[in-house]
Amino acid sequence: MATVELEELTKVYPGGVTAVNAMSLSISDGEFVVFVGPSGCGKSTALRMVAGLEEISSGTLRIGDAEMTKVHPRDRDIAMVFQNYALYPHLTVRKNIAYPLKLAKVGKSEMDRRLERTAEVLHLTEFLDRKPAALSGGQRQRVAMGRAIVREPAVFLMDEPLSNLDAKLRVYMRSEISRIQQDLGVTTIYVTHDQVEAMTMGDRVAVLNGGVLQQVDKPSVLYRRPANMFVAGFVGSPAMNLFESTITVGDAGVYVEMGDQQVELPLSFLDDCPALRAHQGERLVCGIRPDDVYDAALAPDLGQRIAANVQLLEELGSEIVAHLDIGVQRVEIGGPTADTDDSEGLGSAFLGRFAQQSDARVGERMEVAVDVSAMHFFDKATGEVIRS
Repeated sequence: MATVELEELTKVYPGGVTAVNAMSLSISDGEFVVFVGPSGCGKSTALRMVAGLEEISSGTLRIGDAEMTKVHPRDRDIAMVFQNYALYPHLTVRKNIAYPLKLAKVGKSEMDRRLERTAEVLHLTEFLDRKPAALSGGQRQRVAMGRAIVREPAVFLMDEPLSNLDAKLRVYMRSEISRIQQDLGVTTIYVTHDQVEAMTMGDRVAVLNGGVLQQVDKPSVLYRRPANMFVAGFVGSPAMNLFESTITVGDAGVYVEMGDQQVELPLSFLDDCPALRAHQGERLVCGIRPDDVYDAALAPDLGQRIAANVQLLEELGSEIVAHLDIGVQRVEIGGPTADTDDSEGLGSAFLGRFAQQSDARVGERMEVAVDVSAMHFFDKATGEVIRS
């Protein structure tokens, strides 16, 4: 096991395309860190630089106490699990898992010990004499993981290992990989484009966009205290409601414009966001998660009231996602400094998450409750959160 240190790691391809820009991150011994972001954000490139499969243009990589920036991949004491299983179809599960040990000329008794332990951890003991064709997708993925585990490396690297599985199996394998990582205690870097996968698996999650590390923290912190508009809009499903607004600071409270309506925040809100005072009267971006928007009839003692027209209701069984019109235009972002004017025509739906008991009806006007204490504010020009 080992720590992993990325110090201003940069990858520039021929032609001047920067895939990863000065990424710095410290990963603790035994920690499970997930790289997440949209396609082309640089997450897989960053992982491949750690693996040695991509040359590092500049910056420094350390694994444990050793610098690995120029070290050959086979000498980095890492094991990688890829998107495709890459199993040998003519070999049994036993021989597929043991293959790396055979190449390393590990003795038979040690090979048997590692194989037995790996099969037990992965619940593959009863399948050792089968060939890959006789296995399910999830079992094949576990065999692919077995080839990495059996090497007993210092670091695991996983590049979207669940992307080829169906939705139900992905949910199961998420929990399996988390269990295995906890059992083994091996430092792990995991890449995915699925933010739900990232939030449910990682000890910490590193959000990337445009080759730049936007924020890295515990999932709960990313969700409740995003550093910028990109993180706010990317993390969470459904996505955070982001819309342009203006605030006014009065003697009694802070008034936030929501279309042609307004809600009031207590002056104490400024204790946590003192920088907000400097933006009085300016156009900024306000954010509120659908989780903090309720059917007012079911939340009589919660939040500030606003009127909304119901456009669409997505009934999910345990809850209802309500698409509402409150007279605001959603701000859709492509990056932390995206011009919010680009959102024109992208829709006005303001989302709420209602209890299944809601009597909301499409086409009707209703009252919704907004938990104003959970509001976020962002600088329109930079996309950065306005806080302190």
